[in-house]
Amino acid sequence: MGEKLAKIYKIVEEKGGNPGRIKLASLTGLPKKDAEEMKDKPEVIEKFKAVANEILGFSIDEYLQ
Repeated sequence: MGEKLAKIYKIVEEKGGNPGRIKLASLTGLPKKDAEEMKDKPEVIEKFKAVANEILGFSIDEYLQ
């Protein structure tokens, strides 16, 4: 299911803590549980990556490999 989205949540949580995770959910409109249960769609992944980059202040691409 939402493996990439779950990984993005994990990265944001590890690097930005609980406030980062909450901000990701707020800005994407998709809570962690829902993100884990939905299919990874390229447009949703790109949105999540952009928001995660904004929250953390750096690109998460290297962590998604």
